[in-house]
Amino acid sequence: MKFDTSEEKAVFEKVVKNLPKIVQEKCDGYDEIYGFMIVPSTDPETAEYYDETMAHAIIHKFCKGFKFQYAVVIEHMVNVLNWRQEFNPLSAAFREVHNPELVSVGMLTNYPNEEANKKAVTWNIYGQLVKKKHLFKEADKFLRYRVGLMERGLRLLDFSDDTNNYLVQVHDYKGTSIFGTDKEMKRCIKTIIQVFQDYYPELLSAKYFVYVPTFLGWVYDVIKRFVEENTRKKFVVLNDGKKLGKYLPDCPKDPYGGKDSKTLAQQNIAEIRPSPYALYLLEKQIIEDVE
Repeated sequence: MKFDTSEEKAVFEKVVKNLPKIVQEKCDGYDEIYGFMIVPSTDPETAEYYDETMAHAIIHKFCKGFKFQYAVVIEHMVNVLNWRQEFNPLSAAFREVHNPELVSVGMLTNYPNEEANKKAVTWNIYGQLVKKKHLFKEADKFLRYRVGLMERGLRLLDFSDDTNNYLVQVHDYKGTSIFGTDKEMKRCIKTIIQVFQDYYPELLSAKYFVYVPTFLGWVYDVIKRFVEENTRKKFVVLNDGKKLGKYLPDCPKDPYGGKDSKTLAQQNIAEIRPSPYALYLLEKQIIEDVE
């Protein structure tokens, strides 16, 4: 963790000190973010799951994401904790069974030899999705699938490692036709953008839009309107998707211009395990559901 000023460090320490009480008073005791317990537990049954290094790294991300403004950091952390308790993204990632048509177009890859914070990549093959308009009619199911993919992608990160604590996202629109977009798709995309903006701060290293046809400029316009300037600077639009290899050399040669002869499906990491604390929470949910 790095602090540019002593004031930043003081804000971080204040958040760490006050967060346990805030979690109890404003979050009904819910203490999990991205699969990690973020405040020490006084319960002997769960105390072992607290990892101070990971907890502090996540808190630091929130502080950095909201410019070390104490009140703003606390407000957003409370919102995230309450949302996670209600939405249950861990279930979306590791417990729920999603539509196979959705699962087939969301990939996760890990490139350990890439430059800092370009190792873990989530892929969204939207060009295939727009041919299946029925999938966008159930926005809630689409959102749960997409959040689940994000949560599983976070497992490829190490929040305590400055070279691997940000994700790369690739949106592939190859094969999209002007007749493939409709209101349901636009609504889903707007919802996902807002959720990620609100509940997943300071996690994006770069976002590449590849094989983007001219008529899909609205996608980029919508995204730009919803995100902050610092995030917009991380966007790269590549009409020629084969140029992606210049940014991610270890991505597939076909159709992205990388060095690897494997297909994206072959690179995809299908099996991802939840963190120990996430697994504990999920098992507890299963027991409660049975009872």
